[in-house]
Amino acid sequence: MGTTWSHPPRSTDRVTIIIPIRIFGSDVDGLAFSEEAETVEVSRNGAMILTNRNLTPLEEILIRVERTGMESPARIVGQVRKQADRFVYGVKLLDPSVNLWNINFVPLSESERAVGRMLLECSKCLLREVIYLEEFETEVYRANRYIYHGCTRCRESMIWKEAPNEPTERVREIPPPPPPKPIPTPRTRNERRHNRIGCKLLACIRFRQCYEDEVLEVNDVSRGGACFTTRKYLPPGTKMEIAVPYSPGMANIFVPAEIVRLKAIPDKESYECGAAYIKC
Repeated sequence: MGTTWSHPPRSTDRVTIIIPIRIFGSDVDGLAFSEEAETVEVSRNGAMILTNRNLTPLEEILIRVERTGMESPARIVGQVRKQADRFVYGVKLLDPSVNLWNINFVPLSESERAVGRMLLECSKCLLREVIYLEEFETEVYRANRYIYHGCTRCRESMIWKEAPNEPTERVREIPPPPPPKPIPTPRTRNERRHNRIGCKLLACIRFRQCYEDEVLEVNDVSRGGACFTTRKYLPPGTKMEIAVPYSPGMANIFVPAEIVRLKAIPDKESYECGAAYIKC
């Protein structure tokens, strides 16, 4: 059976990234505290944070990013889960004028053109931005592991590469992609809403209520979704999140999706799944 959890509405994409932070506040006895913590996911207006401290919904805290010293007041929305002896909380940032994470988030209204979503970094000024990759940009990135993109800070086109997770750590090398296979003639516009790109990009599928994350190669991608092969039985209607492209140890962007097509491959004991992105 597919899961039935629903996706909360989003104003921007969420980026899975570890950013060391410090939170300040007052406990139930009115005593001030200062606690080290880190982000799990961030968006323009909030985050999921991991901390040792037990916090209360609606409690207001101050968040400071250790690397930049930038600060913003925030409100605890609630606890998401417990992880060993630590807690994961959803927080809402209360000062919209502060770009606390130093990341430029693109409005979701522009996401319909996207085949892939990545957090990339300007090679000159290190500005980070959520960038939507269109069809040809996806092919260029797959071949070169970088793209040229206009930088609002440098005021010129620069080389943008994948942004590493924080804190800086040694990342496992990813083998170079195999030579591209010939792309079959696409179907007509009447037969398919979005043309597919046959490519071997790494992707990660995530289920919040069952299974573990699975890293695999997509068979093809389009603006509307992706096709991949898995050993899991995922009937149409199964809700999930998918990151395309995906790089272990790097910052990745997961977006809501739903299985819309399932085809059994008996000789391989696996299934070919078609997933469509969900607007939220």
